[in-house]
Amino acid sequence: MTRQGGMMTSLLAIGATTAAIYGIRRGMQNGTFQRLPQTISNAMNNPQVQQMTKPLQNMANNQNDQQQTNTLQGVANNQAPQQQMDNNNQNQNTQM
Repeated sequence: MTRQGGMMTSLLAIGATTAAIYGIRRGMQNGTFQRLPQTISNAMNNPQVQQMTKPLQNMANNQNDQQQTNTLQGVANNQAPQQQMDNNNQNQNTQM
């Protein structure tokens, strides 16, 4: 049973790959892919699309801001003990 299931999966994968290659070749031959960047650009400039993507952009920006804050806090936390150790070393050197 497992052997037949594996064979079916392999055949489906080969079929999907063949269909993708065929579609790409046809698209290159008839010029569909040449127009694709302009089509995507036009779609992204559509006000309705921008309205839908704005919340996603805000979420991504908030996550980036949070990551930067965490990174800066981590750097500050790591520098404080290092400064304390440097100060202790300087104090020991001046006492000698």
